[in-house]
Amino acid sequence: LESLRGIVGETHVLVGSDLVAPYVTDWTRRYTGPCVAVVRPASTQEVSAVLAVCSAAGQPVLIQGGNTGLVGGSVPASSGLTPVILSTRRLSSIGPVDQLTGQLTAGAGALLSAVQTAADSAGWVYGVDLAARDSATIGGTVATNAGGLNVIAYGMTRAQVVGIEAVLADGT
Repeated sequence: LESLRGIVGETHVLVGSDLVAPYVTDWTRRYTGPCVAVVRPASTQEVSAVLAVCSAAGQPVLIQGGNTGLVGGSVPASSGLTPVILSTRRLSSIGPVDQLTGQLTAGAGALLSAVQTAADSAGWVYGVDLAARDSATIGGTVATNAGGLNVIAYGMTRAQVVGIEAVLADGT
């Protein structure tokens, strides 16, 4: 935990049942499980360093976006190895919209509603829409290939993705 605090800062390594409660129970309140801590990196470099430390220690990690899923996939299992939860919520940057291509770069923790607003402000539409738009993250929608309300018109989320910057489990 001290190594993780050294990477992301004291206030972004959460331990204790009150602090981790929102991260270990899914939106439906049916699925819950334990975690060692919740770590909230703010950059790709911090994600890389956190994963490298956890990998070297043999510590399982569960990546979590907005935790809006309905089937327990974003929370720890109630049995088995206890993970560190890596929350992507602080990875919320949204770059400017390229007017020629209609593309923007969004962090994994950017809210769906924020991406929609950025596109709309530039005269474009981001067609993926979900009821959880104000809490669902772009990383979560990409990871689950969310369809949403406009799927027939605009397609699944992955059809909207041009590229991804990813960090592998060992931190590379």
